[in-house]
Amino acid sequence: MSVLVTGASGQIGRFVIDELLSRGYDVVAFDVRFDPYLVSKSKSNDKLKLVSGDITDIEEVLNAVKKYNTKRIIHLAALVLFESRIRPLKAIKVNILGALNMFEVARLMDLERVVYASSEAVLGSPSDYSLKVVNEDVHPLTPPEPYSITKFVDESFGVFYRDVYNVDVVGARLTSVWGPGRYTGYTGQFNNFLRELILKGSAKVPEDFAYTEAKLRWLYVRDGARAFAHVALVDKAKVRRSIYNIGSGSSWNVINMLNVIKEVLPNAKVDFTPLSKPTENSSKIPGPAGLDVDCSRLYNELGFEEKYGLKGGLLDMINYVMNYEK
Repeated sequence: MSVLVTGASGQIGRFVIDELLSRGYDVVAFDVRFDPYLVSKSKSNDKLKLVSGDITDIEEVLNAVKKYNTKRIIHLAALVLFESRIRPLKAIKVNILGALNMFEVARLMDLERVVYASSEAVLGSPSDYSLKVVNEDVHPLTPPEPYSITKFVDESFGVFYRDVYNVDVVGARLTSVWGPGRYTGYTGQFNNFLRELILKGSAKVPEDFAYTEAKLRWLYVRDGARAFAHVALVDKAKVRRSIYNIGSGSSWNVINMLNVIKEVLPNAKVDFTPLSKPTENSSKIPGPAGLDVDCSRLYNELGFEEKYGLKGGLLDMINYVMNYEK
């Protein structure tokens, strides 16, 4: 079976492709450009095909699906938080039209499933809720940013295509991922902090992640990739809802990560000033602001199992950075 992955060169995309290939699937990597890693891999693995295309052009997506007889799509391509704030019109085009094109292609071609990346950011600030923990039954109230607004629209259309057209569309509402592959933007700050510790032996915890009451459900990037692949491939009978929260089985914060750093990198020097409240940036995102996003249905209904965790993820990131990013 062939699976098309958009945003193939992104942080999660390349690891999703590795995961699918390791399971024996044919993979169509769809992106506007490809990094050397994927180009090299495609030359050594004939099960990986690279297709240069634009997700906002439905004909290009259709052509790729038809050519490679694609049965499922994992849609990861998007303009992320800070980029969407700077270029909201482009965010509307890429994030909304791009997702709609995937849903429509699935309808036209009678595909088996589309899994698209949403975000916990659709929930907005914890101050909007009277709850300390939210699951998929809690309806998003006021998405505060262009990025979260576009993801809210994606979720709404995903439900529409599922209910009206009977297309198997599943929203993967990702808390976030951490690890190698992305060092810019909001989450990139945290990844860059870890990379500096690995390469230089010292680093400062970014203010956006210094709030000690944060409730992060972020997965290590390889676990995030495994989760997307799992949701895309799991038996249809297990999928009971249109949206699943995607994240760790338990919440953590910077203190937990610092304890792991002490164990794994005992000589590392960390500059850390704890904060008693989230920064302005973090206050608009549930986990970093202290609202716990319950991801238990990913595990209990779909049967996903987290593999790496904080310690396993940091050990893997050290190996990755030293081998590929040094």
